[in-house]
Amino acid sequence: MAVQRAPGGRFEWIAPAVLAAALATPSVGRAEPARVFRLPSEPIDIALVRFGIQAGVSVGGFPAAGCDGRSRPLLGVFTASSALARLLPAGCRFERLDARAFRISGASAAVRPPAPPQAPSSVEITELVVTAEKRREPLRGSPFAVTAVGGDTLERTGAGSFAEAALQIAGVTETNLGPGRNKIFIRGISDGAFTGRTQSTVGLYLDDVPITYNAPDPDLRLADIERVEVLRGPQGTLYGSGSIGGIVRLVTARPDVTGFRARMVAEGMLNAHADRSFGGEAMINVPVVKGRAAVRAVAYVDELSGYLDNPSLRLEDVNRGRRSGGRVSALADLGGGWTVQAAAVRQGIETSDSQYVQGAGRRSRDTRVREPHDNDFKLASLSFGHAGSTADVRVSGAYIDHDLETRYDATGAFDLAADRIAAVDEQQRVELLVGEAVATSAAESRLRWLAGAFVSHSREMNAAVLDATLSGGDRRSVFERHDHLTETAVFGELTYDLTHRLTATGGGRLFRTRVETRADRFGLTNAGPAIIRGEDTDSGFAPKLRLSYAVSPDIVAYAQAQDGYRAGGFNVPAQADGVPGGPDVRAFGPDRLRSYEVGGEATLLDRRLTVRVAAFRARWRDVQTDQFRDSGLPVTLNIGDGSNTGLEFEAQWRPDAHWLARVSGLLGDPELTRTEAAFPARVDIGLPGVAKASGAVDLAYRWDVARGVRVELSGQAAYVGRSFLTFDGASASAMGDYLQGRIAASLRTRSWEGQAYVANVTGARGDTFAFGNPFSRSRARQATPLPPRTFGLAIRRSF
Repeated sequence: MAVQRAPGGRFEWIAPAVLAAALATPSVGRAEPARVFRLPSEPIDIALVRFGIQAGVSVGGFPAAGCDGRSRPLLGVFTASSALARLLPAGCRFERLDARAFRISGASAAVRPPAPPQAPSSVEITELVVTAEKRREPLRGSPFAVTAVGGDTLERTGAGSFAEAALQIAGVTETNLGPGRNKIFIRGISDGAFTGRTQSTVGLYLDDVPITYNAPDPDLRLADIERVEVLRGPQGTLYGSGSIGGIVRLVTARPDVTGFRARMVAEGMLNAHADRSFGGEAMINVPVVKGRAAVRAVAYVDELSGYLDNPSLRLEDVNRGRRSGGRVSALADLGGGWTVQAAAVRQGIETSDSQYVQGAGRRSRDTRVREPHDNDFKLASLSFGHAGSTADVRVSGAYIDHDLETRYDATGAFDLAADRIAAVDEQQRVELLVGEAVATSAAESRLRWLAGAFVSHSREMNAAVLDATLSGGDRRSVFERHDHLTETAVFGELTYDLTHRLTATGGGRLFRTRVETRADRFGLTNAGPAIIRGEDTDSGFAPKLRLSYAVSPDIVAYAQAQDGYRAGGFNVPAQADGVPGGPDVRAFGPDRLRSYEVGGEATLLDRRLTVRVAAFRARWRDVQTDQFRDSGLPVTLNIGDGSNTGLEFEAQWRPDAHWLARVSGLLGDPELTRTEAAFPARVDIGLPGVAKASGAVDLAYRWDVARGVRVELSGQAAYVGRSFLTFDGASASAMGDYLQGRIAASLRTRSWEGQAYVANVTGARGDTFAFGNPFSRSRARQATPLPPRTFGLAIRRSF
């Protein structure tokens, strides 16, 4: 027996004979498996996206002349072919191309015989599918706060890195210390603008792999990226420690087993400082076994232009840099519903100097030592997936190796004379092993479930050396420390349709974290112990509860509560720097965040306008933060309690085939509500590095000037409000309150595209980050100006 939803929303039984006939539908090649489909009546393009998700297939050919209107509701056990036949309204036909692909056509079109396997066009159905909650769901109508930006939009807006993409995503902020050195914040959940021992508040993922712990964003180039997803937090239930602000997922383009693909990109730039730079990218996709296995590779290089001068050293454009890397992935269908995918990633960033200045409004800095930075990132991953009639299973594992080396001008620092030239060399290496197994219900019944297990182990080495050999002195170790952190967890969710409109989701995560620290080589002082050791264990439960209500297929509302957490750790003792002053905090404890949220999404005006709104309240206990002692060495502590109350919105308007408008923004009140005595802090200035107001707008107009030739004009603007660098709100730490914009014009044919653009079109000089060097911060105001106006030209060729 099976049931299907009849008009009016009621259910009716399907006779066994009808069901048997459906399961016996002829197919191309191998027999089609049967699975449960649960599809409401809705606009046909959205219905086809849901069908593709539930069937695990691609659907092309849409929109098709004569095929429009609403789908038929469907609930029951069917093959993909029989389900699609029952789903489509009158006027629609389809053909099955292979085991994983269908093409839609209008009833008036001649039905062709099955064609050889080929890839459906990526622009035929533009509705994005997201996997941020560990199962495939259409972006539209998702009952949670998620934003997805597709690869075409990333290119159109010039987003070569996540920092550039973040400007157009509501509530997302990234610091600007330099390429590969920045922190990400979502919805104003900021633990401070500096990177240190605390785990990141935002989990950064490449596909299903977490790629950071407490290291900064590695600033991977968005090369051959399918989409970027931002899931607002906390996300302790599904993602565990380090997701109290949310999750960012960079979803790469999967190897395509159906055909050869290739693409090349070349880009040249000239900034207002008369410094030239360029970038290039090449992608190739090769089927190894047609329809069963493929390999996809991408390689890239970016020359980063300089625009800051150092008069003391008589150098110009000192902050030049280079980013280069690549990614190789392979996908194979093993049969029986099993697939395997492997990937390897490597990227290196080298910058010849830092990008801060001394004094607002300048583009120069007088330092006695150049401050280069090297950032090397490597990843290897392997995952297995199985699509079954009862459950879909994914098992994955990965190894990440992230190495960072930084030099700071430390003239006059520590016990040195004020005019003694010196540098501090910092080295950090993070190795991370991670494994996860997730199973989700495949049957679209009233009760759906998700269950998983997670384990990770990170090993980190940090060292600092004071180098005074530049002025005839010696080279001394400041400290060296080794940290090991292990997290294990089991998690799960249950989703139940209380009615055909009201759905409840509940879940939780049982976790245990253990941290071990060893520190020694304190070469600046004879006081204190020669070796510091520490061990700590934390465990708990992170719950989640959500209610969602479908007012109609185009309007959904939800309310939810969920938790996030981070583990504690240990500090290097204060006497290690040989300088009195600053807090001596040997250990810092875990922190916890709970968020309450109500929101919804509506698709209006004949589905030309989509609006998403969310109101939230976050309560944060024992906030961890990385700060600096008077010497410039870092210290991590629990600074107090915090909160944030805010309103977030996004809207997209497509009035016709030519115009597109997007607008987004965040109004919030991030603040400390209680402070500890260990560190100076104020409760009335907000949390560091995040503004109380931010917003963005994106406008595009496109038209076809000839058959197969399209012209597009676009412009973007983003506003970042005022914030402070530190919790004490010192006047020298104020930053933000600036507007930046970009305009572009492009010409596109079937295989070629050319785009000319101007970035920072107004030449704004806003202070993006009031920091650059912890050892000289007390001697001069530091600021990081926006890059100057830049003119660029990009050429793209697809094969």
